Amino acid sequence: MAVAVLAVATAVTVLSTEGLLPGESSAKRVGALAPWSSQLARAVGDGGPRGLPTQGKKKGAAASSTRTQLDAKASGPLKPILGGLLDNARPPAESFQHGAISGFVVQVDWSELQSAPGAPLPANNPIDQAIAAARAAGLRIKLRVDAGTMAPEWAKSIGGSPVTVQFPSPLTGSLTSGTIGRFWTEAFGRAYQDLQNKLAARYDNVPEIAQTSITRCITFYAEPFLRQARSVPQSARALLAAGYSDTADATCQKEEIQANTVWKHTRSGLAFNPYQRLQSDGSVISDEKFTESMMRYCRGVLGPRCVLENHSIRTSGQSTLYPPMYAAIKSLGGPISFQTATPAKVGDLLGAVAWAASQGACSVELPISYRTMNPAAFVPYNSRLLGVTRAAAAG
Repeated sequence: MAVAVLAVATAVTVLSTEGLLPGESSAKRVGALAPWSSQLARAVGDGGPRGLPTQGKKKGAAASSTRTQLDAKASGPLKPILGGLLDNARPPAESFQHGAISGFVVQVDWSELQSAPGAPLPANNPIDQAIAAARAAGLRIKLRVDAGTMAPEWAKSIGGSPVTVQFPSPLTGSLTSGTIGRFWTEAFGRAYQDLQNKLAARYDNVPEIAQTSITRCITFYAEPFLRQARSVPQSARALLAAGYSDTADATCQKEEIQANTVWKHTRSGLAFNPYQRLQSDGSVISDEKFTESMMRYCRGVLGPRCVLENHSIRTSGQSTLYPPMYAAIKSLGGPISFQTATPAKVGDLLGAVAWAASQGACSVELPISYRTMNPAAFVPYNSRLLGVTRAAAAG
């Protein structure tokens, strides 16, 4: 679990809403799209997504419902699967860009992108800057726009005052406070959907952005199945007092997946953990089976656009709740992506990466500690993950 700020070491470069760099022609953009343009031709050449049944014309609500179902299950044309090792906070140093690291994560707060309800995305925002850096270096991007404590104040105030919650720092263990919105409500969901609509309209055709993230129902980290309520009872009480319930949360989990159907060409990652089910009396029970049901739901709605993720892999000290969850992820097949635990908890970093590859992972996010190691040590692991990615794409 990483809380980090994107630091782009290159000069600030402005992109247009189509993702073109200054002076870049549309013809050059067509060339950039070439790696997956053939998929586009195959998918739409017959007037609709391949593999879907042809249905007769329907009228009214029935026709609208059918279109929605077909649209939700449309799986192409898709950009290539994001593969290899990833820096989980910023573009890797040049010494790591020659076979050791294949891309990086762009972590952006929702509050940086929408200053008011319905506001357009600002020009030259952190995503635009990251695209420029990735394009210059020949790298690919995993985009993570976080809600939770990173949502704008106006979103946190939908339906009432922001909810104050606490969580133990993964680095020090001390409690840190923050505020969140009522993410489980319909009104918050509409605001999050508007964000996804605008992000997809602007970035779905940008080839450097290989994957985005599903984050509506999070609190502190991009892990919507964790509530941090077991270790911090006051957070449990605050959520319940604000109207939270596990029933409303279950609906939120489904709706946040549905929100990403607007991304037609870009895959969406969802980070899974054994679900922390918060009871009405403030107690917490683990419900790993619910987590598995949401994996299947994600694949049912998004198909191969759903990337199954977990952000806490390590070589020791993992809870006994995790092995069955990892087995479920592996059984469902790729695309799969992992993030390691923090440097203090990951154990053997390269061992964790090797385990991820054995589970069928296409990509792994590395903690900041990797930057102190020899780039050559990562080359065979990056190659192995890219091999898994090619196999997943072929299969």
